[in-house]
Order: sequence, then C-alpha cells, then structure tokens
Amino acid sequence: MYLRARKQRGIALIQVIITTSIIMLLMIFFLGAAKDQVMRAQALQNKTMAYLSHYSAKNQVLYQLLTSDHSELRQQRWNFYGTPIQLNEHTTVAIQDLNGLFSLPSMARPSILQRILEPTLGASQASVVADSMMDWIDLDNISLGSGAEQSSYDRYGIVVRNGPIQTYTEFPYINGMSVEAELILLENTTIHPTPFYNPMTSPQTLFGAYFEDEAMAQSAMSLRGGSSYNKKDVQALTQVWPEDGLDYFTGPGFRLTINSKVADSFYGKVLEYEIYPYQDRPIHVLSRLPRQQLSR
Repeated sequence: MYLRARKQRGIALIQVIITTSIIMLLMIFFLGAAKDQVMRAQALQNKTMAYLSHYSAKNQVLYQLLTSDHSELRQQRWNFYGTPIQLNEHTTVAIQDLNGLFSLPSMARPSILQRILEPTLGASQASVVADSMMDWIDLDNISLGSGAEQSSYDRYGIVVRNGPIQTYTEFPYINGMSVEAELILLENTTIHPTPFYNPMTSPQTLFGAYFEDEAMAQSAMSLRGGSSYNKKDVQALTQVWPEDGLDYFTGPGFRLTINSKVADSFYGKVLEYEIYPYQDRPIHVLSRLPRQQLSR
C-alpha cells in the first residue's frame, strides 16, 4: 500500500513537471512572439519617423531657397556644391547647383566627358562612353569617333533617343556604359539645360576636367567650407572671368540629396528642382535620380 502511494506521488510529480515545462515553453513562445511584434512596431515607427523627417527637411530646404538670398544661406553654413549639411537630428541634405554640373543638353563637349571618366575607366573605355552619350543625344545618324548610333543597338531592340535625355534611367542603355561610368556621370552631369557652367559649385572631378588641371581643382576644393567663400576666390585661382558658357551665378536649378536615418531605418531621395521665387508657379520638379546617386 505504501509503495503504491509512493508510485502515485511519483507519477503526479512527473505530470506536474511535464505540465510546468509545457507552460514554460508556451510562455517562452509568447514572450518571443511579443518581442518580435514590439521590434516590428518599433521598426515601423522608425521608418515613419525617417519619412516624416525627410519630408520636413525637403520642405524646409525648398522654403529657404524660395525666401532667402543665396548669400544669406551661405552665412548660415549652407553650400551649393554638394557637401552634406545637417538639417535636423536625423536628416542631412546635399544641395548641388545644377550650373556646377556638366549639362548634357547645353555643353555637348565629349572631350570633357571623356576627361571626367578617364581616371576610372581608362582612356579607351572613357572615349566609348563619352562619344556614345553624345550620339545618343544628337539628331544625326553619324557616329562620333568611338560612339554608336542606331545600327549598334538594333540587335538589342534599343531605340536611340536622338534628342534630349528624358530620365536618368536611360544611362544604362547607352553603349559602353558600366556601373562605374554611371556613378561618375550621375555625380558630375545633369540631363537638364543650364544657362552656363559655374566652377564655383562644380565637383572636383568636373572642375579638373573642364580646366584640364587637377592641381587647380584640388586648390579650388580647399577654398570651400567657409561662409566667406565667393566667386572672387575662384576667379583669382582660375584667372577666368565670365564669358560665353561660363559664369558664377547659382540656380535656378538644384539637385537635393536628402537622407534621413532613425536607428536602422533609412529613407532617402535625390530630386532636382528649379526655383523661381517671383513666378506664379515657383517650384518646378525636374526629375528624380536613381538611389545610387551619392552625396559627396
């Protein structure tokens, strides 16, 4: 009788242990699920905050460009040559004056394009990409030295634009294009016409290619960073004064690279605008660039 009672107590103890283990496993499962849901909710909140921070920063920049003189903004440590500035806790913006870029419709000088690409691609491939870019845009069917017209694209089912490029997504279809070439072009060119080239806001690569002097380009970049930076500094360095195709005014076109990050959540866009403060339609949206466009 005593042994039977002990056996029953042993079985009951085992049942309690098993039941307790099951309950503990369920608790662990529910705690893990709850933790996962909390993490998902936090990630969604962070993503939303990143988007709102980006949206707020974009509107702040557009408002300032509409209502403030460029000299006033430079006094506030803003710049128009693509160096990122911190707008708020989560967001940076790089403002690039489109006049400081190589305008594919306006400049149309493949020799400068080639010099932009050559350090990365080498002379031969740079010539192919530069000439093919110009052939993609021009109206004729005569290939430049290393370029390509419609006959070179027929087997791929690609139709040459033979006119102004409409979107940056056309770049990969151009003969000889590579990821490296596309990144360089996105950094240094714009598909929109500009009234002139402004070396004051030019990327170093384009500055050196335009003046064919990399040492001068490095010296020009070293002048930047202070609120007193102005066209007199660049004129004294280059000994080039306003002439046909070159001047030192900023705008009306701007490229905004806006990046917001909250914890591990990121939201960013690269957008181009024209700003006309005194027109009925003061903001013209020009285009959106692929996300691989990086701010310097």
